[in-house]
Amino acid sequence: MALQSSGTITIQDIADEFGGIAPHSLSEYYRNGIYVGSSNTGVPTSGTISLSDFYGASAATVVTVTEGNVVILTADTFGYADTNKVPNYNTPPDSFFTSAAFGARSPGALNGVTIQGIMAAESFKVIPERFHVVLSGARAKSFFTSVLPLGGTTLNTASAYFAQFSGSTIWSWNTSVPSGWDGTGTRTATFV
Repeated sequence: MALQSSGTITIQDIADEFGGIAPHSLSEYYRNGIYVGSSNTGVPTSGTISLSDFYGASAATVVTVTEGNVVILTADTFGYADTNKVPNYNTPPDSFFTSAAFGARSPGALNGVTIQGIMAAESFKVIPERFHVVLSGARAKSFFTSVLPLGGTTLNTASAYFAQFSGSTIWSWNTSVPSGWDGTGTRTATFV
């Protein structure tokens, strides 16, 4: 839920939205830092920061995915992925398939970290359908709390299959392909 767009705003309002460790200070809430995501463009990344910078700010980051798709083995994968960033079907994933990049995403980062993939995989055979998020670098499982793909249900990181390898971190869920994710449209994924 976003902070109010006018009126009195307090440091506690900001802490309630973004989290943090008391005692709170505005300096812990710079955009692209630990707590405030890149979509909050009114919040500075450094320098002078004030309470009014947080009007309308939200802990949620909405990523727009212009879908592409790729068929690998027995699955059609829809969404966005960098080259060679489609997770294999093991549980948890432990490698990437060799694939070309497909689709696009905006913004390109989540809390300052490059998004390497947001995709749904639909199997033609016995492999379960999956939804994947791939970020660059080694990240904690709790780097984000949940993702809501448009047309799907909220996927919590606590219930994700989680792996780190090849300079990336992967969250993967066995779940139905969200409605509308078919490789041809524009969808969103809302991260909290």
